[in-house]
Amino acid sequence: MSTLIVLICIALLLLIIVQIARVRDLAKQMRGEEEVDARNTKMTGYYLLVFLVAFLVITVASMVYYKNYMLGYGPNDSLSEHGGLIDGMMNLTFVITFIVFVITHILLFWYSYKYRKQEGKKAQYISHNNTLEIVWTGIPAIVMTFLVIGGLDAWNTIMGDVGADDDYMEIEANGYQFAWQLRYPGDDGLLGRTNFRLIEGNNPFGQDWTDLKNADDIHVGQIVLPVNKKIRVRITARDVLHDFYLPQFRVKMDAVPGLPTFFVFTPTKTTKEWRKELSQYEEYQIPSITDPEKMYWETANMELACAELCGKGHWSMKKTVTILEEDEYEEWLAEQKSYYLSTIRGTESDPNGNILFPAEITQRRQEFIQEANTALETPEDDDNTLILKYVTFETGSAQLTELSSYQLDDAINFLKKNTDVNVMLKGHTDSTGDATANYTLSERRASEVRSYLLKGGIDAQRMTSAGFGSTVPVADNGTAEGRQANRRTELYVTRGELPALPVMMDSTPSK
Repeated sequence: MSTLIVLICIALLLLIIVQIARVRDLAKQMRGEEEVDARNTKMTGYYLLVFLVAFLVITVASMVYYKNYMLGYGPNDSLSEHGGLIDGMMNLTFVITFIVFVITHILLFWYSYKYRKQEGKKAQYISHNNTLEIVWTGIPAIVMTFLVIGGLDAWNTIMGDVGADDDYMEIEANGYQFAWQLRYPGDDGLLGRTNFRLIEGNNPFGQDWTDLKNADDIHVGQIVLPVNKKIRVRITARDVLHDFYLPQFRVKMDAVPGLPTFFVFTPTKTTKEWRKELSQYEEYQIPSITDPEKMYWETANMELACAELCGKGHWSMKKTVTILEEDEYEEWLAEQKSYYLSTIRGTESDPNGNILFPAEITQRRQEFIQEANTALETPEDDDNTLILKYVTFETGSAQLTELSSYQLDDAINFLKKNTDVNVMLKGHTDSTGDATANYTLSERRASEVRSYLLKGGIDAQRMTSAGFGSTVPVADNGTAEGRQANRRTELYVTRGELPALPVMMDSTPSK
């Protein structure tokens, strides 16, 4: 129904225009064509003067009204060190172009009125005027020279890379249809090597896992940065052209497939400080769309967007940017987990199965020491058995795997620091195969661990070892997971006397 009404209104409007045109034609016939043309020309001149004033007023009024929304003033002042240069150049350009606009606007419509067609007046033909041509060529050229020189100076300052002695952190943003992947360095402060040929489902950046700098790199969903810290953003694209755009920080750089780019900036205000400033402006004193119980300024966020029309899902590339105080940032960073250790480590994609990383060594050492101390602190010795989770053997043999040495070395260091502690090594197997063979294998494995500790400097009188075969399961041998759990080596620790060795199958203490 509404569509029909709109169509009828349009038809009536066209009919009115046609009728006015017919009336004008009739007026010409009645008054004479020259008289009508002169009257129309005069009225058009008056209309142009009205438009001159009205358009100028509307332009200035809209500029004042929308200055915070569209021109970057008020709450939208730059939040980065280099942003002041960009805003300064924008302000200078704006002032010059506004002056030119006002002058040319007034002259355009005033001349249209003053030199309209009038009876008894004839236009003077002037082929050219050297003075005018010099003026309207020379003045713009001089102004443009200053603008270009100032712009180049600002460009060289803004687009410079970090120096060798600069204190900065580097992150990476990888654009694809339709999102951003974000990567942070770990404790080493360095981003690992990447190769686009390595990109796959569980490796969105194409990180080379043989480069140990990748071991502690972090993947995050939003940009979180410390205030007053120089940030170098490494910008890449996986598929089509994108654009890394941080409007509040005056950062804008293309993300080009196959051509890494970068941008360096320093945030100068935290998100809390920025929101507090927003609270002083009326346009932010409205209920928030995301949380109606709060004001808009309380939930406003700085943003990362794509400023290149990269496809119909372009809108979804928006992400939140949060700027924190240094101590708050460190707390946030400590909560993040290494992508490699949490996703790649121990999978088929891991090329480093035969080595441990420093973070893993430290974590396992702390875990072992905590478990050993906890066991010794209990008044009874019944629960003093520790499972050596990272001590393993070659399949079907008593030969220790290469990675087992890390936890065994931790055990040696612990026993050297606690000279009053005695230990018993216990070997266990699953129920697969012959029971006698399993018992023998478990005894040999326990004895092998004892020999390793002996070579590490632990007194033989403080250690015994025994095999238990498959007689003491801790899980169901009917499942692969259960059998894996039952194949284990245990370390019994005590500050008292070691228990007597169990009599299983004519067992004898290892010497």
